[in-house]
Amino acid sequence: PRPRRLGQHFENLVAAVLQHSQRYRLVARNVPLRLNGKTLGELDMLVEDRDTGELMHWELALKFYLGLPGGPEERAWPGPNPRDQLVTKIRHLHDRQLTRCDDPVVAALLAEQGWRVGRKVLLTRGRLFHTESGTALPEETNPSHQQGTWLYARTLETAGAVIPHDHWHCPRTLSDNRTDFVAAEVLRDYVQTLSSPVMIRTESGSITFAAPDSWPDH
Repeated sequence: PRPRRLGQHFENLVAAVLQHSQRYRLVARNVPLRLNGKTLGELDMLVEDRDTGELMHWELALKFYLGLPGGPEERAWPGPNPRDQLVTKIRHLHDRQLTRCDDPVVAALLAEQGWRVGRKVLLTRGRLFHTESGTALPEETNPSHQQGTWLYARTLETAGAVIPHDHWHCPRTLSDNRTDFVAAEVLRDYVQTLSSPVMIRTESGSITFAAPDSWPDH
């Protein structure tokens, strides 16, 4: 059964791929870091490169963000839950999660288990949803990132199928019996009753988010 959190499902998928890899070996995942009963954090994955013998620390993230034109950088790319911000997530990944093994205390804890991390890897997937007017992207963003568009439900003029949350990372894999296209006016009314955006696949096959008028303020 799939876990409720999409991020955890993503970790499970990566772990499954590694189990079938000839080059990489999954050494450990969700490694707790504890000292004198205090939790210092957790490492997503430790992965061995069989070709070099190098042990790598992998941090994973699966995220979706919508660009707000003209907004301040700190709040320009909110997630469906606007408390989740792209800039904040980038800083957390680079400045906190990826640097944990640089801490001598953490390195000593890992050494007690025979682990010495030689490289750090950030594996991020997801999609950034743009508007026609565009929003400046943080410099760390991959130019070839997966993209979509988003709009407010009141401007929705095409029929579409709602993508369930557990398929946000692979919306095109939905079987036909789970893809019910509904009229634009029905979608508008449905989205307006919610508190967060909804992922939609249009009849032309494009992936978009439709947001209620109250988003992201409420």
